[in-house]
Amino acid sequence: MRKKILYGVLLLMALPVCLYLLGYYQNNRQQPYPTQSQLASSLESSLDWLAKHESELLDQANPMLWWMLYEAHTLTRDPRLQQLLDKYWQRFPRIREGVWAPLFGEPPRSYLAAYSVQGLPYYNQHIIYGLNCAADIAEEIPLVAQQNDADFCFQASYIYRPACVTHQMMGIHFLQQQNCGLLQNLEQVTHSLQQSIASQLTWDFRVVDVYLQRVLMLLVSGAEDMLKPVWLQRVLQHQLGDGGWAGEAPIVSLGGRSLQFTSRGIGLGPGREQMRSNYHATAQGVLILSYLSHQPELQ
Repeated sequence: MRKKILYGVLLLMALPVCLYLLGYYQNNRQQPYPTQSQLASSLESSLDWLAKHESELLDQANPMLWWMLYEAHTLTRDPRLQQLLDKYWQRFPRIREGVWAPLFGEPPRSYLAAYSVQGLPYYNQHIIYGLNCAADIAEEIPLVAQQNDADFCFQASYIYRPACVTHQMMGIHFLQQQNCGLLQNLEQVTHSLQQSIASQLTWDFRVVDVYLQRVLMLLVSGAEDMLKPVWLQRVLQHQLGDGGWAGEAPIVSLGGRSLQFTSRGIGLGPGREQMRSNYHATAQGVLILSYLSHQPELQ
């Protein structure tokens, strides 16, 4: 009897390990690079989703999401994206006049003090600092300057945040793009963050919102050679029937609901057939596909 109990306990302990190893294998196995027809078809579906959900999108002022559509339009020149952007700028005209203006091709602000980013999440403060080459922000807010350190996200306060490295990578990317000259070891920090993101993609096989964000950040930062074809295939496989992405990934169906991977772990949600795409995940998917579809040299 005791042996049976022991075997049962050992089996229960081994099951999560086996499931993880299976997920790890699925996430790192050899796969062909997506074909241009696959990418074009997926991109078309995602652009249709954006067009059909225009009113919902225009209720969201988040400039980083609209920057993704702006970048996608720069690559694709799709008129649907231009129409969306025009309506966004009409609804939120100050976006192209304030601290976020350089996202959309406008010149950086000549001077920004700490009050201009008060109340914003730490990573947005860093992004605005990079966008505007705002040395004064880093001088007045120590947390902004700390995000120039490649090991920033490995502190106890931030290591549990799944998107910390990708958010930091975006701020560093803008520092580089704007040629700020504020970080002497910029290339070293960039490469270190790229390696961290590639490592996260290797062992964290959950195709949730942050998975798309990691793929996108490697593309945006010029590290497309670090992307495994299977990661791109998995992004395509998790596109929903409506053309977008939900940001969560079903594990097993439970009647009309499902056990799901979420950005922070595991939870209950609707079944795959009932899942609805959201703007945050879909904007990332659109820009990923725009990069891959319109820069075939990446293959």
